[in-house]
Amino acid sequence: MQWRKRLLSAQSKLPMRAYVAVGAVLGVGACVSLVSPGPGGGNVPVVRGLYKNGREQIVRIALATAAPDTTGVARAKVPVVIIPGEGNSRYVLWNGKRYRGDLVITPTDSGLLVVNRLSMDDYLRGVVPLEIGSRTAAEFAAVQAQAVAARTYAYKHLNDTRGFDMYSTVQDQVYGGVDAEKPQSDTAIMTTADVVVLYAGQPITTPYHSTCGGSTAAVSEVWYDQPDQPYLRPVSDRIPGTDHYYCDPSPRFSWTQNFDGAGLRAVMEKYLAAYTKAPKTGVGRITDIREQGRTPSGRMAALLVQTDSGAYTLRGNDIRFVLRDPKGAILNSTYFSFTRETSGGEVSALTVNGRGYGHGIGMCQWGAIGRARAGQNYRTILETYYPGTTVGRIAG
Repeated sequence: MQWRKRLLSAQSKLPMRAYVAVGAVLGVGACVSLVSPGPGGGNVPVVRGLYKNGREQIVRIALATAAPDTTGVARAKVPVVIIPGEGNSRYVLWNGKRYRGDLVITPTDSGLLVVNRLSMDDYLRGVVPLEIGSRTAAEFAAVQAQAVAARTYAYKHLNDTRGFDMYSTVQDQVYGGVDAEKPQSDTAIMTTADVVVLYAGQPITTPYHSTCGGSTAAVSEVWYDQPDQPYLRPVSDRIPGTDHYYCDPSPRFSWTQNFDGAGLRAVMEKYLAAYTKAPKTGVGRITDIREQGRTPSGRMAALLVQTDSGAYTLRGNDIRFVLRDPKGAILNSTYFSFTRETSGGEVSALTVNGRGYGHGIGMCQWGAIGRARAGQNYRTILETYYPGTTVGRIAG
């Protein structure tokens, strides 16, 4: 999941001029209060009229934003709604995948906008297993924590300023529809029904990532142009009294990436201009790479890249999008150190030794798994990775 600040909507509506459908179109409204899920918890006030509970709250997920029109939908010049039938046809299909709810297909200047419209609970069933994977019974609290984080993120990102709320990719949360659903994650969603993470009585943005590598990060450490949030700050993942970390079991807890001179020059030529003022072509030889400070959590704050064409500074998460591997995959994290070799006035080798996988902000998923193994419940996990928050419930 990639976190971006977005407007919080008051409703979940799709303006439509006309409908082509066999059946009724789902309606939307909202009323909310939050209640602590713990015994004896009192009401937590929030803005009323904002949300419904997970069975009734409608979310709109963009499956495609510029799909080719192979069926002539655009000739209708109005949104087309496809709803499920009965029996074996109780799901709608898009690109060979099954989805709950309905599909709204809208012609645009760039192609077809394809939106899956369904309940919050059904949406989560297609998200949680793809984000946390299949876990053991001892790790079930991590699946519950993932369900709550994904639910909170979704409520926070309802957006009535466009024709959908979220993308179905890592740009928001990975969503695979019916074919992604698993009994374990369904149970986690059910046993945490309507539970969300709150700060000052409001649902928060809940970024999460695979592996923090020892400490999570504040927002400005990674997305340097975004403001920090009090509940998104560095949290140590060290197991008390040991030299180990809860996310140690991650296959990407530690890693190494190597660049030879030609490979380094190739990625700089291809990607450096997108994140600095480097020329789009003719960057020239890479003559030096230097560290430009560390963030509070120990991540690389910036890299200075010296080339024949000038000196360019890469900051925060931008570093990952330039130092890609030969297949184009971005660098695992900014939690790294490096060594370099030079020959003939050019960097001839760069060795990057790092820890962690992902942006590092918010909940560490492998850390959550480790904490679940250690006996922590989902509420403790969430309130640790989002410090200063509490866990509440949308009553609808």
